[in-house]
Amino acid sequence: MLPPSTQPIPRTSLEPVCGALAAVIQRRRERAGLSMNQLAARTRLSRPMIRFIETNERIPTIDTVARISRAFGVSCGQLIREAERTLD
Repeated sequence: MLPPSTQPIPRTSLEPVCGALAAVIQRRRERAGLSMNQLAARTRLSRPMIRFIETNERIPTIDTVARISRAFGVSCGQLIREAERTLD
């Protein structure tokens, strides 16, 4: 077993807001009529990364959330608040 400081960081989370954020991103993309490829191009992320985020297989960094939110014309905070509201 690796020492704690060298163990890989989990790529998924048990935090409900992360799953909710994934759903919000997918819903906004679909409402905007964008394919995963189109969102990837707008954000300069790969199409597989968009899929990983939308399926909650990867937790997006703040940089990634900023790129995605900018592509939708909203702030990072707006995306996160929208995700949090779905948990209420």
